Amino acid sequence: MAIYGRNKRNKKEIIKGNKMEKIEEKEYKLDKFVKSIIFSSLVGIYIFLIADMFFKIFTFNAYSVYNDTLLFSVFFGLVIYSLLLGILKKSSRATIVICILVFLLSIVNQIKITFTGEPIYFSDIKFIGETGNLFGLVTKDVSFQSIKNILIGFIIYFVLLAIIIFFNFKYNLEIKSPKIRIIIVLVDILILCLLFFPSNYTKNVCLKIFLNTDGYEEFKSHTTSINYYMRYNLINGMYGTYLNNIFVEPEGYNEKDLNDILNSTNVQKNNIKFGKPNIIVLFSESFWDVEQLDEIEFDKNITENFNNLKQEGKLINLVSPTYGGASENVAFELLTSGSMNYFPRGYIPIMSLYNRKNSENIPSLVKVLNNNGYSSKIVFGKDYYNSKKAYQKMGFEEYVQLTDNEKYENITDKYCTDVIIRDLENKDSTKPILYVLETIESHMPYNKEKYSNYDISITKSNLSNEMNETLLAYSQGIYNSDRELKRLYEYIKNYEEPTILIFLGDHLPYLYTEDNKNVIDTLEYFNTDDELLNDYRKYNTQALILSNYDISDMNINNYSGLDLLLNNIINQLDIKNEKYYEWINTTKDILAASNKKISLDEDGNIYSTNKINGKMKEIYTLKELMQYKFFIKNN
Repeated sequence: MAIYGRNKRNKKEIIKGNKMEKIEEKEYKLDKFVKSIIFSSLVGIYIFLIADMFFKIFTFNAYSVYNDTLLFSVFFGLVIYSLLLGILKKSSRATIVICILVFLLSIVNQIKITFTGEPIYFSDIKFIGETGNLFGLVTKDVSFQSIKNILIGFIIYFVLLAIIIFFNFKYNLEIKSPKIRIIIVLVDILILCLLFFPSNYTKNVCLKIFLNTDGYEEFKSHTTSINYYMRYNLINGMYGTYLNNIFVEPEGYNEKDLNDILNSTNVQKNNIKFGKPNIIVLFSESFWDVEQLDEIEFDKNITENFNNLKQEGKLINLVSPTYGGASENVAFELLTSGSMNYFPRGYIPIMSLYNRKNSENIPSLVKVLNNNGYSSKIVFGKDYYNSKKAYQKMGFEEYVQLTDNEKYENITDKYCTDVIIRDLENKDSTKPILYVLETIESHMPYNKEKYSNYDISITKSNLSNEMNETLLAYSQGIYNSDRELKRLYEYIKNYEEPTILIFLGDHLPYLYTEDNKNVIDTLEYFNTDDELLNDYRKYNTQALILSNYDISDMNINNYSGLDLLLNNIINQLDIKNEKYYEWINTTKDILAASNKKISLDEDGNIYSTNKINGKMKEIYTLKELMQYKFFIKNN
């Protein structure tokens, strides 16, 4: 009995010991599994963040914290890694594959930037296959030092990824259950489908979440694809570029109905014919009449010539699509009659739309004039958007950037006026010309050191010294522009060929002081009790139409959007316009001007764009459908 009892106790102890061992083993496995899950997730995220960091350091020589969000890099890294984990079963395998993929992505990106000046896009999946030889992409001389830096950089990058792979084996996760793996794969595929095949609603949600478009400011607009990636990082940049080039067919789109509208458009031409004059378009950077401000006075009339010339020409109040920056969106509207209303916030067509397949087929007023015997030329003080290819697709026969031959500070408005006069003197007299020039003298920043000598001074102000200095620098630029406007017009008045001059301010600037305060936020003119009026004033610039022959009977509205301004004039010349542009011109008497915030009728009454109704809403919607047809669907 004693022996039996002792054996019985031993058996209980053994059973209890086995249970404890099993519990401890389960706890150990669970602990290891949790650690493996956490580690594996961090690996997926970390690898993509390394790609972003490496891109910033290598391309910009510093890791900038100028990021709107890293969320997409984190989210996308986790999704791709878990997808590979579900397919390959073991985290070590998934880590090796994702490291190789990200390493190759970074290599191709840096090589493409080095040889073409452009980063890689999701649309470049066939990049290597299409080129056959990466070095066949060379468009400029690349120094030995650049190649050396690439090799050194990638050796360091490779070592980092190798370390990740090595440590991953310590926390190797294996998912043995086929059901769990299938669920993981299906969930990841579903997420990827939502990300890369979005509806209009989900697209906007992704833009807001991953690219923070609600916080987008024109002032901070990217001006090149490289700068776009600088702002959003490599992975975010690739996704943002992809997302912004997805356009969903608008509700109610019916091509037959649109064609019927175009074919039934009756254009009532003015009985007076205005011939085929030269058309000179002068984009005066940030030009605005500072004489409207009550808080500050100068010893000279800053815009004296502009206001005097209103008596000789036609003044048009414009609604600009932008405030603070993104000048090329203004040029896009003017030259194509397209509207920024129907693109996502932060979208710059000159950069994105003209990179699309068949984008050379997008209509433009440049092509209309070319088809009517005009020559065409566009000149930039400085092209911030690397837009030569886009403007060539738009139809310009000649593209010039003045800063290719001169330093930035030398490209004054006086210099630009000299260039216009020289080019007019040397033009082919047998062909009229569309000539566009964008100035840069009045471009930000506006600090006291902007000019070594000032022709104007402040006589009265209730603003701070910093704000006075900012306004003084800005106003000196406007004063110079105003003076050169008079000189250019005096020349054109005596020019022997019929010529129309369109002088316009592209947008109002942000007037930031050196301590980063925006002067406009303190000015009464822009901060009334009427929010709608405030918005209008921030987006309101003016155009002055002058000529050296009689165009007094030309039918030009006092209020206009940039998308209607040039087309309105062209429709009254002795040329053949396209049906699309003839129809667009009929809309000006109902919806005279519109951007994402405000809309105007022909009498200048201001409406919130998201609250317009009746015929204005009908035209707004029709313009969206037409823009989809001509700018998106077949391009």
